[in-house]
Parts: sequence; C-alpha cells; structure tokens
Amino acid sequence: MKTSKTVTAHPYAGRGILMALLATVAYAVVDALSKYQARNYPVGMIVWVRYAVPLLVLLGIYLPRRGRSLFRTAYPGVQLARGILLTAGTVFIVFAYRLMPLAEAQAISFIHPVLLTVLAVIFLGEKVGAVGWCAVLVGFSGVLIIVRPGGGMLTAAAILPLGLALSFSSYQMLTRLIAPKESSVNLLFCAMLVGTVSMTLALPLQWKPPTLEGFLFFVAIGLSSGVGHFSTIKALELAPASLLAPFAYIQLVWVTVLGSLFFGDFPKPITILGMAVVVAGGLLVAASRRSSEPR
Repeated sequence: MKTSKTVTAHPYAGRGILMALLATVAYAVVDALSKYQARNYPVGMIVWVRYAVPLLVLLGIYLPRRGRSLFRTAYPGVQLARGILLTAGTVFIVFAYRLMPLAEAQAISFIHPVLLTVLAVIFLGEKVGAVGWCAVLVGFSGVLIIVRPGGGMLTAAAILPLGLALSFSSYQMLTRLIAPKESSVNLLFCAMLVGTVSMTLALPLQWKPPTLEGFLFFVAIGLSSGVGHFSTIKALELAPASLLAPFAYIQLVWVTVLGSLFFGDFPKPITILGMAVVVAGGLLVAASRRSSEPR
C-alpha cells in the first residue's frame, strides 16, 4: 500500500531517478576533466567554465519560456550568498584535485549532508531525531577513517574538500530557507549567474591561453556541467528530493572508476572503508528526512 501511494503521488519518480543518475555521471566527468585541466591551467579558468556554460544553457532553454521572470527573485541577498558559497566550494574542490586523488577528495566532500543536518538544527531550528544524530556521528567517523589523523592523509589538502562540504551545506541550508517560494529553475539560475559574474571578474588574473586540446577539454567540462545541472533540475521536477538523495552517492563510484582509469588513483582498502562509512552517514540522513515527512 505504501509503494502504491508513493507511485500515485509521484507518477514520474522513475524518470526523476534516471535523471538523477545521469547527473551523477555528468558531475563525475566534470570532476575528472577538472582534475586533468588543473595540471596545466589556473583554477579560476576551470571554475568559470563550470558556471558560464550551464548559465548559457539555462538562458537558452528557459529565457524564451519565462522571459524576465527568470531574473526575478524575492530574496536577492540570500541568492547572492548562495551563489558565493557554491562558487567558493567549487574553487575549494578544484584546488583539492590538484593535490589529492579524485575519489578521496570527493569522499571527504560528501560529508555535506551530515553538516547540513547540524546547520539546519542550529540556524533553521529543525528537529533531528536519534537517527539523524547517529548519521552525524557515522559520517564524521567516515571522514576520520579517510584522512586518518596521524596516518599521513591529514594534510592541508584534506582541508579543501572539507571547505567544499561546509560551503555546499551552507548553500543547501539557504536553499532550503527560500525553496518554498522560489522555483528550482530560478534557484539554479541565480547560483550560476553569481558564479559566472564573480569568476568573470577574476578571470583576467587567471587567464592562460588554452591550446586546442585545452580548449576542447574546457568545452567538454562546460557541456558536462550543463548536462549535470539540467538533469538535476529535471530530476527535482519529477521526484521529491528525499527520494533522490541516496542516488547522489553513486557519483563516488564513477569518480573512483575514472580516477583509477585515468590517473591511477585507486583508493586503498582503508579509504574504501571510510567512503562506505561516509555514504552510510548520508543514507541515514536521507532516511531520517523521509521518516519525518508527512504521509
């Protein structure tokens, strides 16, 4: 009966899950290409492409339909803060790709659902039950397993994906604050606009003329980023966020595969264990949210 009720309430949930899975593949490709480009090009150029191309995609698809309403928001200050936080997080993670393996950096950053739980309690006054606090402890334990204090992985580089996790969880908290009164398209458009403008201002200081190969890789980064963001929008239009949340962790599988194939960075067994624990913490967060939703 519960399954039938869910299907009736969200008849396109299956399509939403497929779009969410497509987004995980696209984001993993973006991360792998960003790591590759970070060896030869400034971080600012890479981050700019990751925002400018999706912005153009959104304008091309939604501006003819929505017109000026695409630019309207009732919360300009919050939207600006969201964009700055998301952009800062992207800068953190691209720098991290320069200094550490792809899978490890992604795994540490995936503690963001756990951090969001803590921030939501502190700043939004949300109530968290026993399962939610267990998720906080489990996720934090997973990060400790990965970075292994005293074991060689706790370096300055490990702070960078944690910076992404904190920035992204803060971004999500602000998104949750205004999401009931803003459309998903406007939320994403504002974030992409702030990211593009801020990185465009920094671009003259970060510019390096790309080779033909570099240019093609930048195009691939931008297109993959656009596919990822567009797929995320469509997924959220078709299915509830609480249903889609667990599928985001499949991205860790893709980045592990791509990291081992193209960079020879296959995680050690202890790191894989830590990744599994981080994922378990995130799944507990998703489970606690779903159990608290009205039926």
